[in-house]
Amino acid sequence: MPTRENGGISADGLTYTFKLRNDVKWHDGTPFTAKDVVYTYQTMKKKELGSPRTAELNERVESITAQGDNTVVFKLKKVVAPFLTSNMYGIVPQHILGNVPVDQIKSHPFSTGDPKATIGTGPFKFQEWVKDDHATFVKNPAYFRGDPALDQYIFKVVKDANVVVAQLKTGEMDFGGITESFFEEMSKQQNLNVSRYDTYSFTFYSYQLDPAKTTLFQDKRVRQALAYALDRDALIRAIRQSIGVVAQGTMPVLSWAYAPDQITTKYAFNVQRANQLLDEAGWVRGADGIRAKDGKRLAFTLWTNAGNRIREQYITVMQAQWKNIGVEATPKTEEWNAFLTRIDETKDFEVYLVGFSWDVDPDQTTMWATESYEGGFNSGKYSNPKVDQLLAQGLSELDREKRKQIYLEMQNIIMDEVPNFIIDFPQALAAVSKRVHNLRPNAIFTRWNTETWWVEDGR
Repeated sequence: MPTRENGGISADGLTYTFKLRNDVKWHDGTPFTAKDVVYTYQTMKKKELGSPRTAELNERVESITAQGDNTVVFKLKKVVAPFLTSNMYGIVPQHILGNVPVDQIKSHPFSTGDPKATIGTGPFKFQEWVKDDHATFVKNPAYFRGDPALDQYIFKVVKDANVVVAQLKTGEMDFGGITESFFEEMSKQQNLNVSRYDTYSFTFYSYQLDPAKTTLFQDKRVRQALAYALDRDALIRAIRQSIGVVAQGTMPVLSWAYAPDQITTKYAFNVQRANQLLDEAGWVRGADGIRAKDGKRLAFTLWTNAGNRIREQYITVMQAQWKNIGVEATPKTEEWNAFLTRIDETKDFEVYLVGFSWDVDPDQTTMWATESYEGGFNSGKYSNPKVDQLLAQGLSELDREKRKQIYLEMQNIIMDEVPNFIIDFPQALAAVSKRVHNLRPNAIFTRWNTETWWVEDGR
């Protein structure tokens, strides 16, 4: 990894020089070189690929060049503080994809799971994929860090949480994520170790702020009132079994920019304050108990994706808590792909609830920047020039403490204006068979050290 100390990053922060190992090979035996890196990034910068990373790369990166087989040089258009954490992507083999038209890469056998074409450089080779059932990986004896301990492992697709638990208990499965409702039960299983850890994920709901679609949420007092009306402690305690924390600000617990004590507006459960804000905003209760203003009722649809037990329960409780302040929310669920089309493409919603995960770096441009309405996750069309300015400053500032203060100022604006409202920072749960060693899931990647896994009984 390049640093200023070893000369890998230029003094002006615009040039990054990477020295590659010379003993890495693709699974088919072809040497891994700088040409693969250059090909990958140059291809990702082409719009024909249809990658969600294209716009950001073109905005940030001027050029990527190879100097021999083992040196890659990135020249940036501007200083990007999180470049090393946010713009390092998986590299693909030029010798397999180099002659494939860019707009056909997604349909090429390399991308569709053909074991003969889908190769990497890691400790395990891709052997088989049966859609919606399993994928099999076998050891790569030529792995540059040494021979992996396991001969193979199988990644199973199990969509039912109850089946995951049953197979973990019987030993049919050695490792799996479990839901909150099974935590206590599985912690008592003699054959399992259960881990609980913080992540970068969160649950939030988003308001529709495009006045062409609805004017219900243009007044921030309405948005604030809805936030105050939610008893988030009770939500997490009852639905998540207290496995998670109430969000204070927008930064996740693991972030170095997490500063809950410095958030100025925290939205502790306060029905009296919620009612006061709605009264001030001119929303008056009608005979049916629902507030109205200028002939329009404070009523809307609250969407989430079907099949997610936690989110389905959340919107049901939110409906009840909002009714207490004279707001009528109608919960609706939708199949995942249709739901994504609704919130990402058609923007056909008033309020929706979903989960998301930040990067390790605290840059949150994709959620709050005006420019992120198209091609980002600012689906509610929030826009604040000051927030845009702070986000740009955060990206160009290399001093961590200064960046932290920039993001704190940004968070306090967001928490006052509440274009979205983050409910919680849930924790993850994973169960691992006691016969398996060195399998230590974390918030970044649960299978980060597969080459070191081993089983004591050899099965």
